[in-house]
Amino acid sequence: KIISLIKWHFAWNIDEKYIMKNQLSKSNIKRKEKGIWQRRYYEHTIRNEESLYKHLDYIHFNSVKHNCIHNVKDWEFSSFHKFVNKGFYDINWGNMENIKHIQDLELE
Repeated sequence: KIISLIKWHFAWNIDEKYIMKNQLSKSNIKRKEKGIWQRRYYEHTIRNEESLYKHLDYIHFNSVKHNCIHNVKDWEFSSFHKFVNKGFYDINWGNMENIKHIQDLELE
């Protein structure tokens, strides 16, 4: 219930410029969904540091992967900036030009 309420509040308040209406399916439209959340939640247990870093890379790169932005640093809502400030990432990590250096970000 808590996750549902968080997702509802976020979707209700998101700026329309972030909604890719041309990518909404007929099902999304019928259900009045904005297409920003997957319908199901899949839990994954992080078992070690390597898995943690791989998942952080995936999360931070996702907005570039889905063509919302060209550089990870440009997504203002990302925790990426916090990690840069703590020294975990270089500010220019994860742009489209150096995508070849980001390996295996599919975590399904």
